[in-house]
Amino acid sequence: MKFRFSLLLPFFFLPFLLSAQQLEKFSEDPAVFLKEFEGLMTASKNPKLETLFKDFEKSYKGGVFTADELTRIRLTGDKMLTQRMTANPYFTAYLQGLSVVKKSELGESRFKNWHEVLDGMLGSIENRKLKPFEDFLDFSYGFFEKNALRKSDLGTTWLANASRYDLVFEDKKPLVKYDKLDLIATRGKDSIMIKATAGVYSPVDEVWKGKGGTVSWERLGLKSDVYVELTDYEFEAKKSLYEVKSVKLHYPLYFGQKTVEGKFEDKLVTSNEATEGSYPRFESNERVLEIKNIGEGVSFKGGFRLQGTTVYGYGSRKERAELTLFNKKKALVYRGQAELFTIKQEERIVAEGVESSVYFGKDSVFHPSVNIRFDLKSRELQLARGKRGSDRNPFFNSFQQVNIDAEKIDYLVESDSMLIGKRSPGIAKSAIPIVFESLKFFDENDYNRLQNISTTNPIAMMKVAYQESGDKFISAESLAKR
Repeated sequence: MKFRFSLLLPFFFLPFLLSAQQLEKFSEDPAVFLKEFEGLMTASKNPKLETLFKDFEKSYKGGVFTADELTRIRLTGDKMLTQRMTANPYFTAYLQGLSVVKKSELGESRFKNWHEVLDGMLGSIENRKLKPFEDFLDFSYGFFEKNALRKSDLGTTWLANASRYDLVFEDKKPLVKYDKLDLIATRGKDSIMIKATAGVYSPVDEVWKGKGGTVSWERLGLKSDVYVELTDYEFEAKKSLYEVKSVKLHYPLYFGQKTVEGKFEDKLVTSNEATEGSYPRFESNERVLEIKNIGEGVSFKGGFRLQGTTVYGYGSRKERAELTLFNKKKALVYRGQAELFTIKQEERIVAEGVESSVYFGKDSVFHPSVNIRFDLKSRELQLARGKRGSDRNPFFNSFQQVNIDAEKIDYLVESDSMLIGKRSPGIAKSAIPIVFESLKFFDENDYNRLQNISTTNPIAMMKVAYQESGDKFISAESLAKR
């Protein structure tokens, strides 16, 4: 009994010993190779891997690959075994790439080219850093199947619309080089495009380095003559936003044949009301541009910003943007200065905190900080006070020498009429009354209120300062020292 048990013991453990042995090299015999490959791919009993092997076996036996290609597959497999690569994820991703590479355009040359890069990567692996090789295999399936530089079901997908490219292995990295292509990014229902560009893509780093090309605003309904010319640029393909530091904008409506230099960014937007329609974006480097074609009699001077279809004229605290309006008689009727104006093409111009002057010959109605709205079609200008401290100042009429304490003034540019304190629909009759106050009007209560608890009234102090210096313009600093 003991003798029989000792004979059976090796045979009992033989299957476990065989399965524990790691395959180090594939057989050169095609039939044996397939058996070995099958054992590698089906050992885990994973249905996905089993199906993948059956598809490969069908192609292997069906003459999809030439004799030289079958040898190349075996040798590449040997190199992968040398790196102790497992069925999943490495051989799985390799078989997925094999399933599409021969079906791609110029399949035979692409097969050879792809394996040259694979062999280059396998030969440069150090300390079993296998992640770059795995990333390249994952990239390969989408690339050969759909020309995808990056494929993502939930994130950003970048597609290369080009018939020619070079797949190379340089500086220990796989690279895809294009002399000319259209780059298309998609996410959800949105898509963006860079036309006629060139560049190099690194599948492992997921970085595109581009040169040249154009991006238009056509997807937002603007004409094809509104576009930017790109220079050198770079972005991470996994991100939905990219920026270009130096571009030239073409916008014939506003600048004719002149191009405007600036910076540019574009982004994929998925049903977000806050940002949808606000890309592409351009901002000029120059802040003293003149725009004369916004509307009839409208002139603007300042920086130029285009977000979606909306134009923003911008300046700074020190150098504000300026908007001027002329009537049909070419007479200046309005000048406003602010840090930012919003210009909606063929619709309206709006801004907040605008230093405004409405002109009547040599005289004007002035306000230091008011919100404006100019309708380009009806030619109506509205000046409305806001809630900030400087907004609450009254309007000043230089002709009658009066302050006008009113919430808003509507100016009909072509009819030369001004409506002061016009009520909007739905406003109650108990609205704030309009007060006209002459500059020569003196109210002792107002005078005392200015002094409050101070020992000296600031009005009196300013009078003394004027009498001593004879200068009507007194700096705040010198007055504060007094």
